[in-house]
Amino acid sequence: MTIAGIEIEIERKKIKHTHLAVYPPDARVHISVPEDLDERDIRSYVASKLAWIREQRRAILALPRQAKREYVSGESIYALGRRYRLWVVETSSQAAKRRTQLAAKSKAPTLVEGVIAYGTRLTLHVRAGTSRRHRERLVESWQRELLGEFIKDKISNWCKKLGREVPLVEVRKMKTRWASCIQSKGKIAFNVGLARVPPHCIEYVIVHELTHFEVDNHSRAFVKLMNERIPRWVALRDELNDFIALPMKEKP
Repeated sequence: MTIAGIEIEIERKKIKHTHLAVYPPDARVHISVPEDLDERDIRSYVASKLAWIREQRRAILALPRQAKREYVSGESIYALGRRYRLWVVETSSQAAKRRTQLAAKSKAPTLVEGVIAYGTRLTLHVRAGTSRRHRERLVESWQRELLGEFIKDKISNWCKKLGREVPLVEVRKMKTRWASCIQSKGKIAFNVGLARVPPHCIEYVIVHELTHFEVDNHSRAFVKLMNERIPRWVALRDELNDFIALPMKEKP
């Protein structure tokens, strides 16, 4: 659907209320609506929000953009809100494996073979001539594993506090959400993009989704529970949504 020259993505879902959002980095406009909502009503709703949509799009498009990451030495990689400097070491596959084994015995944490994080440095041991895409996959695998371990620990602690069973957890790429509670399957899917953000923001998302097992919308009942569990949750939500700008620019 296009309104006033702006393309609108429409997603029909089993929900009671309409949700409108503008997402970085390209200011994509997405609206989730109840399954039975008439297209005319959707147009009317979007038209009433045009001023807000334009303001959000201007703000997002004004953000500084970073050139496509090449995964070479010197670039910044973010994990759990921490900035690492990438150091790419080209070597034989056997040597890379040996270095990873040694790191596993030391204090340097390694979750993916060939990737070693120590201090503020992220060392990537790869064979000479390894493609950019392969280096990217190694880093993303490391970020995914790091996020998975963090979520596993935090979600277990929160489930004990809330007196509920630990749900199934999935980490995958998601286009429009940080996470999604799938009540029918007793599962929460987390966006792998969360691997970059600070731990307290990830914890907010965990509690947000766990709360949806009790209240499946964002009603007053939901807000009341969130206020009890994380009094600063609104500030954390805003910080999380702003953090998308972090990888687009270098910070001193």
